[in-house]
Amino acid sequence: MPQRLALSFILGVSMLVFAAPSVAEAGILFTNFGPALSYDINSGNVVGNGFDGNDYAEANSFVAPFTSSLQSLRIALSCAFSCPDPISVSLTADAGDQPGVVLESFVLAGGALGPIGINNPPLFLQSILHPSLIAGNQYWVAIGAGLTDTVAWNLNTTGDVSDQAISTDNGATWFSPSGNTPGALEVAATPEPGSFGLFGGALVLSLLLQRRGDGFLLRRCN
Repeated sequence: MPQRLALSFILGVSMLVFAAPSVAEAGILFTNFGPALSYDINSGNVVGNGFDGNDYAEANSFVAPFTSSLQSLRIALSCAFSCPDPISVSLTADAGDQPGVVLESFVLAGGALGPIGINNPPLFLQSILHPSLIAGNQYWVAIGAGLTDTVAWNLNTTGDVSDQAISTDNGATWFSPSGNTPGALEVAATPEPGSFGLFGGALVLSLLLQRRGDGFLLRRCN
């Protein structure tokens, strides 16, 4: 193999290998679900009425591994007692290792939750605003409900111990890290255009070097 052709092959392959993770990771930004979206069906962190006078909210943290825009959330929620009223879900920025500015919020119908102890399908929330998530930054997904609801955010079974926050006043103030096991959560996102830049640039450079190498080989043969 001519030296220039060999160089283009090696450089092209190595650059594609380095670029591949950005493409492979497109889709799931974070998850602590087990195989087939499994989670602890019998245990969860209380959201809403804990029957101790407090109105609980819970929040899970995650760190974005690459810059992207939010596409959807999956959350394992069950009704622990009675859940007639709406439940709020928020994606927030970080504020000193606790939930901060809300980037997007969602409302769930409490009546849509299955009872705890059943393998209920995780709830799927589609993003409308598609807020940007910056690589290396911490974010939170927070869930709150009123005292008419007693919701369980089912625990993850994968050993995830990311910081978890708890509120006793439905999200007005937070305590973090709470020491609680985080609930089961999946965050799906689409890499921002720059995440594909390295891959595209590597491919173009590889093709250009390949073409020049082919010409070098042809001249030598002539």
